[in-house]
Amino acid sequence: MKRLSIILFLLCSVGIHFVSIAQTPSASELFQQANTLYSEGEYVQAEQIYQNLLADHSENGLSKHDRSLVYYNLGNAFFKQGEIGQSILAYERCLRLNPQMKDAKHNLSFAQTRIIDNIQDNHTFFLSTWLKNLRNLLSQSTWIMLSIICFVIMLASIITFALGRTVWIRRTSFYIGLVLLFVSILTIINANSLHRRDTVRSEAIITQGIVNAKSSPDRSGTDLFTLHEGTKISIIETLGEWCNIQVGNNEGWIMNNTLEQI
Repeated sequence: MKRLSIILFLLCSVGIHFVSIAQTPSASELFQQANTLYSEGEYVQAEQIYQNLLADHSENGLSKHDRSLVYYNLGNAFFKQGEIGQSILAYERCLRLNPQMKDAKHNLSFAQTRIIDNIQDNHTFFLSTWLKNLRNLLSQSTWIMLSIICFVIMLASIITFALGRTVWIRRTSFYIGLVLLFVSILTIINANSLHRRDTVRSEAIITQGIVNAKSSPDRSGTDLFTLHEGTKISIIETLGEWCNIQVGNNEGWIMNNTLEQI
């Protein structure tokens, strides 16, 4: 009788466990719930669910594409609340996961029009800006795949050049191989640059209303320039609770809690 009671207790416990699992909403259900709240104007509640999904993305099994969608909707929820800095941060993170999302690019550009700061780097060479924009067109994995494809075709061109029986075939395969070698090197450079960007995470967004950049990592330092919420900056180094940052041609120190890394 005692043994039967123990077995019944264990069966009931397992049954209760399975019921609790069945009642736990899936990531897709939570995403739809947040979207519904957003459409009803409940932006704070929607934002909280999006944040929870991103915090538990490894447990929820969210793919990179799914996370980009969550970041995009999170950016919209922040924007509706007037949180410009957080919305820009979310759009930037979305585009790092999915560089081709046109809606995120459009919303990011629109949100950036609300930024007070408009600091330009007058010493940036136009070719450097063009190459950076080219790099950001695709993801790291896509650049690697393109590099492999170009390298394989280049090897085929070399073989054709070596075995070609006519001058025209040999000349054509030579130039094709030369171009593909250049493209393969360029794609590897882009992939490595994106890997370094995402690993070092040297870019950040100002998330506080007004931030005064100091001449030294100390509250008593001289105010050099002022930044506002939503401005994108580059982190040069970190010292304790301070960051040495650069924006445009300006460089100074601000506190870590005034920014969030992308």
